[in-house]
Amino acid sequence: MQRHSAGGPAKTLREAAEQLAAAGEAITALMRDAADPVEPRLSPGGLRVLSVVSVRPGRNLTTVAAAVGLGLPRASRVCAALESAGLLLRRPTAADRREIGLRLSPEGEAFLERFRATRVDRMAAVLRRMPTDERGALVAALGELAVAVAAVGSERS
Repeated sequence: MQRHSAGGPAKTLREAAEQLAAAGEAITALMRDAADPVEPRLSPGGLRVLSVVSVRPGRNLTTVAAAVGLGLPRASRVCAALESAGLLLRRPTAADRREIGLRLSPEGEAFLERFRATRVDRMAAVLRRMPTDERGALVAALGELAVAVAAVGSERS
């Protein structure tokens, strides 16, 4: 795959897609590395579980496993490890006391807050290296990209 210079405009849709894919890979690595200084150290699956549970508290294990793309046995092991680390709570749901819902513990919420702050700090360091007007254009383009990604995602569903 041919790499393009950061400042050079893409001549074709394919070149633009290649540049976006390359940027996505770099951003993914940057975001993954943001977990390194945050204690306790968690697996990518553990981070995904905490993130999903933070926006969907009370969901059961089956729902969370599907949302993070883990099989049920693996998700169960990840949740058990998170619970042992004091980051996740398993409690009966209000709707059905036989069903167990997942929630972040106060320690889990604090961990996720530290992790997210570290990711934002890392991204801010990258953005500081860009000219101000380029940053503004990037932010506007990212908003449009998010809309397009959502549209493609809904077409696949």
